[in-house]
Amino acid sequence: MTGFRSVLRGEPAVAALFVVLWSSGFIGAGLGTAVSSAVTILMWRFIAVAAVLLLLQFVVKRHRMSRGEVAVQALLGLFSQSIYLFSMFGAVQLGVTSGIVSLIDALQPVCASALAGLLLSERASGRQWWGLGVGLVGVAVVISGDLGLRPDVPAWAYLIPFIGMVALTVATLIERKVEPRAPLMDSLAVQCAASAGFFTLVGLGTGQAAMPTAGQAWLAIVWLIALSTLGGYGLYWIILKSHGVTYVSSLIYLTAPATLIWGFFMFGDAISFVSGIGIAVCLGGVALVHSERIRRGPVTEPPLTEPARGDEGEIRRAKA
Repeated sequence: MTGFRSVLRGEPAVAALFVVLWSSGFIGAGLGTAVSSAVTILMWRFIAVAAVLLLLQFVVKRHRMSRGEVAVQALLGLFSQSIYLFSMFGAVQLGVTSGIVSLIDALQPVCASALAGLLLSERASGRQWWGLGVGLVGVAVVISGDLGLRPDVPAWAYLIPFIGMVALTVATLIERKVEPRAPLMDSLAVQCAASAGFFTLVGLGTGQAAMPTAGQAWLAIVWLIALSTLGGYGLYWIILKSHGVTYVSSLIYLTAPATLIWGFFMFGDAISFVSGIGIAVCLGGVALVHSERIRRGPVTEPPLTEPARGDEGEIRRAKA
C-alpha cells in the first residue's frame, strides 16, 4: 500500500485517471443495454469478475477475513455496486443518456459532504463548500441544457439515478465510519461476490439470467470489468482512504462532463451550448475544492493496513 500512497501524491494525473475510469462505467452501460437488458449485463459482469477475484484470493491467501469484515464488505457491495449500478443501468435502458445519468450521479458530492459533516468528523471548509455549491450549479445548468433533447423519455426515469446516487453516498460513509482493514483486492472480491449473488437472484426472478449472445454485450462486460470495476471502482476506494470524502466526491463532478464527451464521440449524443457553460462551471467548482486542499497542505493519511500486533500498545499509549 505504500506504493499506492506515493502514486497518489501525483494528484493531477491520478485524479484525471480516476475521472476517465469512473466515467467509463456510464459508457459501458450504454454499450451493454443497447443489445441486452441491464440485469443480464450486470449479472454476468459480476459473476465473471467475482470468479476471478475469489480465485486470486484463494491462490494468494494474503488475508483471512473475519465474519464481521465479510459482512461489512458485503454491505458495501450491496450499496455501492448492486443498488447503485442497478439504478444507473436501469435509467440508461429507459432512454436517459449516459451523460445525464452521470450528471445526476454528480450530485453525490454535495450529499456526501453534507452527511460527512453531520455523521463524521470530516468537515468541509467554507471554500470547499463554495466549490461544491458551484459544482452543483454547473450540474444543474448542464441538465437543463440537455433535458429538452429527449422528449420521448418519461420524466420519472430521471428520478431513478437519484436512488443510486444516495446508495453510493451511504456506502462511502459506511466505509469512512467503519474503516475496514482488509486489503483492497480481498474487499473487492467479497463486494463483487455479493453483487453477483444479488443480480443472479434478480436475473432468475425476472427471466433475464440467460447468457448474452451478442458480441457487443460481451464487449461491454469486458469493458466494465477492466475499466470500471478493477479500474475506477478500485481507485475510488484508494483515493477515499487517502484523501477523504470531500476530495474524492469533488472528482465525481468531472466524470459528468467527461461522460458527455465520451457520449458525443461514441454515441453521437448532442452537447448543447448551455451544457458547455455548465461544464465550465463544474470545472470551476472542482478547482475551488482542490485549491483549498493545496492551501491547507496534505491530509494525514489513515493506515491502509492493520498495524503490526507489537505496535498496538504504542498506538494505545499515543492515543491516551
